[in-house]
Amino acid sequence: MISTMKQTKNFIISLLIALPLFLSAQQAVNIGDILCTDGSTVSINEFASSGKTALGVVFYVDDSEQHGWAVHLEYQGKTPWCYQYIDVPELTNIRKFRDAIKDTDGYNNTKIIRNYSNASVFPAAWAVDFDNGWYLPAAGQIRQLYGYIPEINQSLNTVSGEPFILSSNWWIWASTECDSEGAWDINYLGSEGHSKKVSHDFYVRAVRTF
Repeated sequence: MISTMKQTKNFIISLLIALPLFLSAQQAVNIGDILCTDGSTVSINEFASSGKTALGVVFYVDDSEQHGWAVHLEYQGKTPWCYQYIDVPELTNIRKFRDAIKDTDGYNNTKIIRNYSNASVFPAAWAVDFDNGWYLPAAGQIRQLYGYIPEINQSLNTVSGEPFILSSNWWIWASTECDSEGAWDINYLGSEGHSKKVSHDFYVRAVRTF
């Protein structure tokens, strides 16, 4: 019994010693890395020889260096945010851009919009493949995304994705609501717009958390 307990203790100690080494050996995820369909990430230099299938491109990495946000390989079309002037009750109205860019909860924003009504009312939020993890990004997520357009476009070109158009007139919708009439949209220069939900057709580009 004593021998068994000693063996168990030694095994646990070995695990505790090995765990930090294992964690440190994990390769850090970087901006521009390719998120693959198997959930792994690879650099653009490793992608061609990896045999993996691209799912998205990383544009944000959290402090763990293993998780973050990735943007879809393609646009999901061009559409109004909403077909009616509606103030979604559970969405916070954010009327100043300095506050809007603090919103990074695109997943819950999209969930709230889709739970409130269907694609015939909210086409932008329904243009994304929400059931498979994609959502309409919040204003803060788009601002982060546009800070790394050169790296992202290089990766999109590597995987035959659809690069971002570098035009000041090329805007994409955020899931961040301003009020009953407007929602936030941002162009690749990082300029904000508080645009009419109904009368403006802007692009949709889904993102996901990994």
